[in-house]
Amino acid sequence: MTEDEKQIIERQVREWTTELKRLAGQIAAAKGQPCAIVMITPIDEGYEDVVPELIAEDAMRVLNHGWPEGFEVEILNQSE
Repeated sequence: MTEDEKQIIERQVREWTTELKRLAGQIAAAKGQPCAIVMITPIDEGYEDVVPELIAEDAMRVLNHGWPEGFEVEILNQSE
């Protein structure tokens, strides 16, 4: 990938992230309560073929502690 291609992709990701932040605000307003909408990107090796649900479980340490009680957790980009 060329440097120009990398810059184009980085710009596009920034634009999409900005749009997701805007949508997150709208979702929280529509629900009528605050919510944290989070994007988790693994930086360690070994996650290349891991589905989003497992990435979230690893990041939140669900294996050891289970999903937190008192919170609704929804993975927006679930695997099919």
